[in-house]
Amino acid sequence: MRLIFLSEKRKTDNKNIRALTASHPPTKECVGNNMLDFVFAVDDAVTWHMMNLTKNRSHYSFLKVLGPKQINSVQNYGAGIYYNTLVPCNGRVIKYGVISTDTLIDDLLHWKTLYVAGRLQKPVKILTQNENSKLQAALVSNLKSAVTAAFLMLPESFSEEDLYMQIAGLSYTGDFRMIVGEDRSKVQNIVEPNVPHFQKLYSNILQDCPQVVYKHHLGRLEIDKSPEGQFAQLMSLPRTLQQKITSLVDPPGKNRDVEEILLQVAHDPDCGFVVHQGIARIVRSSSVVQSAKTILTAGFEVGSGQHRPSLESGPLMASFPFSSCVPLMLLGCTSGQRWELPPLFHMEIEVLESKINLTGSWYFLPLGEETVVLPFIYLCIYYGSVYICCTERRRS
Repeated sequence: MRLIFLSEKRKTDNKNIRALTASHPPTKECVGNNMLDFVFAVDDAVTWHMMNLTKNRSHYSFLKVLGPKQINSVQNYGAGIYYNTLVPCNGRVIKYGVISTDTLIDDLLHWKTLYVAGRLQKPVKILTQNENSKLQAALVSNLKSAVTAAFLMLPESFSEEDLYMQIAGLSYTGDFRMIVGEDRSKVQNIVEPNVPHFQKLYSNILQDCPQVVYKHHLGRLEIDKSPEGQFAQLMSLPRTLQQKITSLVDPPGKNRDVEEILLQVAHDPDCGFVVHQGIARIVRSSSVVQSAKTILTAGFEVGSGQHRPSLESGPLMASFPFSSCVPLMLLGCTSGQRWELPPLFHMEIEVLESKINLTGSWYFLPLGEETVVLPFIYLCIYYGSVYICCTERRRS
């Protein structure tokens, strides 16, 4: 997937998007089933959605009936981004997300969710950008933070490709979709064809970093793994990650100073693993909420043709046009509780011509400090639709 990032105040419409995609034709890495992924950073999301609803109402799910204020409220949950998916444009399918500039800057600086910040740690095409010095500084800060976090998890000597693999994998660390179906070679597929783009993105940062010896002609790097060097790196990590590391290491009730805790971590042989776990805590919670939110923002359509009967009259064929991993049924409860719910449907799920019979199952996902029990049916869909045939009526 290729992400194209825009920071602007103007509304978007099909004409604008067609012009953008035409002026930046797909490269080799964007052919086939890959989808163009636009992100619009806007100063006033409510006004943006109001204007976009006028121009492109069909892009939205059923949430369009609630109006721009409620759409913005949904946007603010999870990672703070609202996606319209599977939008036909200029002979291909795109999706585009909307995020407020302030939310974006906060994520870039502090890694509150590491959702959009994680995407912007990889090569993207910035089509247009206004003169926002805070955003410019935050974009650079995010790249520096990615390098620092990667350094802490790498050995003393490593290749450039090792570094880029570590950086590209930051936003997937702890992502529950990687556990239940996402392509596990995704990071490798991102990095291998794009090494020159990663070099262009990070070369200046690496050359200016005092703690690394960058042997550009050999494609190798050496970093300072002394406790003093690691402490300096830990102190420069984003605030949210420092807080997650602190909660992992500091026993409840001690309330030690953050600097004291990070100094302890710097002397720990498992320093890199602790950093990894801290990142996983950030990504895990945001990935769960954002995936669940996709049900609202993507919506569903009743299948066309002969599959249009209502639920009361018999089987229902519904098409869920999701382009990523999405929970289709999600019921959560806190640790120590169980939902005693009989299955309402027997679902026959057809994906890529292979049929799978599924019933409700229990999955145990560690979320933060508790293990939350989630009974749900989860499917992995790549650039297509899932067809669900309900073969039994709802039980009263």
